[in-house]
Amino acid sequence: EKETFLTGTRAASFSGITTVFCMPNTKPPSISAEQVKVWMEKAKNNINVNVGFISGVPKGIDYNEVIKIIELGVIGFKIYPLNSLNKIDWTDMLNIQKLFLISHKFQIPIFIHPDWPLSEKKKADLYQEFMLEKYPFLKFHNELFPVHMEAKYVSFILENYFKIITDNNLHHKDYPIVHFCHISCKESYTLIQKALQMNSKLKITFEITPHHLLLSNEIQLNNPNIGKVLPPLRDKEHSSYLFNELKQGHVSLMGTDHAPHNREEKIEEFGAPSGFPGFETYPLVILDKVFKFQLSFENFVKAASENPAEMFNLKNKGFIKEGYDADLFIVDKVPDYKISPQNFKTKAKFSPFEEFTTSVQIWKVFLGGIEVNNVKSIPNGKIIKRML
Repeated sequence: EKETFLTGTRAASFSGITTVFCMPNTKPPSISAEQVKVWMEKAKNNINVNVGFISGVPKGIDYNEVIKIIELGVIGFKIYPLNSLNKIDWTDMLNIQKLFLISHKFQIPIFIHPDWPLSEKKKADLYQEFMLEKYPFLKFHNELFPVHMEAKYVSFILENYFKIITDNNLHHKDYPIVHFCHISCKESYTLIQKALQMNSKLKITFEITPHHLLLSNEIQLNNPNIGKVLPPLRDKEHSSYLFNELKQGHVSLMGTDHAPHNREEKIEEFGAPSGFPGFETYPLVILDKVFKFQLSFENFVKAASENPAEMFNLKNKGFIKEGYDADLFIVDKVPDYKISPQNFKTKAKFSPFEEFTTSVQIWKVFLGGIEVNNVKSIPNGKIIKRML
């Protein structure tokens, strides 16, 4: 049985997460105003935390449909170059530039899953090599979606971003807004940082997941598919580098990439979907680094709360200030214990972090001052809409 708005947001509420964004790669996908409305209606009165909706791009990048979707208050649009929701080729520069012009005109974010598709021949060659060599599955998965192809797509996006700015002589207030989802490697990270150093007024942001900060494809799992995710878990040098950047305060946002497939789907060796649940492990593994003095509390708060609120214009969120929403959690430091997915609130009761130790226990969570991680708590989350 698949995750619902109720179970997914309940998992978030018991983890200290009070605002989440719903991605468009649902079944059916959110690529029309009508479908976005359907999901918003399903969410009403069924969410335990606040939820914002990110839409896919309508077929043909239909301008009128884009406007209808924007008027619904979506947070932004997301594209998947590896698996387009709408048959649009996102490796075509004209399509990307058209999307950036929409972002420029309406000042709405474009969320990007960065990965350049590998050729079918190269995939077949890698499969043959894997069958002969029998090297670890997660290493093979990493080769199917390699670092250089992620970096290639990041570079492609940046080139077209600068081209739109230059060709249209845009003032920095009118720059398109781009957010790179789940950056997983040093190369992509460096490209983005260099661009921001060239022009600090660029409206470009990025996120890194807890699993790309703390795990590598060397992890030992009884079922390797539990760790199958896109982007893949990389070699250890990448996670070590990215975590060090978080420690230095250079990572602006952490995102869970919560993908609650059911355990049965993860059994098939090559057909298993990518992704795993992330809400409930996120605070346990990241705050544990804070408790063990491997990450400052200040940098955690910035990447987990303050920066996201500012980046996505979440009104009265992200800070403990007079007049701001009392979205808070209280955490205890307890003796180390092992993470057990069987205790998760999500329907996806598996995790590559299973058996990891943590000293973190979420005690109380409040949404607008109301406790939401109590067994008697009722759904009181709201749909967050982007102001036009």
